[in-house]
Amino acid sequence: MYEKQYPYEGMIVFVRKEEPSGYEHAAQLVIERALFQYQKNQLMKQIDEALIAGNKALFLELSSQYNQLREKYKSLQTKQMG
Repeated sequence: MYEKQYPYEGMIVFVRKEEPSGYEHAAQLVIERALFQYQKNQLMKQIDEALIAGNKALFLELSSQYNQLREKYKSLQTKQMG
């Protein structure tokens, strides 16, 4: 029988958590804005298609999803993104 040897087995290793840097916060904002823009664009395309097709039920559902998306990301929205 083969048994692996782990050099740190049985040891407790403490890792000090570093404070988030300004870069991490900026990166998180960029990612969240990109997600918002992508999801917004997808919903807008689907809403347009529902309008063209005359599908009122789908339009209302997608509009509700769009409003929920805007509420979720309301802290990110600016005049340009709104």
